[in-house]
Amino acid sequence: MDTLLEVVLPAVVVFTTLFGLLSRGDPRPGGVALFWRVGLTGLALGAGLWYLTYKTGLLASTPGFVRNAYSGLLIGGALLTLFAAFGSSLKNRER
Repeated sequence: MDTLLEVVLPAVVVFTTLFGLLSRGDPRPGGVALFWRVGLTGLALGAGLWYLTYKTGLLASTPGFVRNAYSGLLIGGALLTLFAAFGSSLKNRER
């Protein structure tokens, strides 16, 4: 149960923050474009944390929620990217 919380809670906080930050701009991105931005950014953050944890060992001695945050970011980013791809395919089908 602790590992599940260590994976899910940091990812929820990060993705909520990313949706808030990346939804700003002129013109405001919405819908599929916002999901693409947040999903790909989440994948990049997850890959960066994975690299720092396993390849360099830099985050190996940190608390569990820091060590396990990469998996939540990778899974969440992959899901959001899949949703964006599905939305893009539906958008292209309408044209």
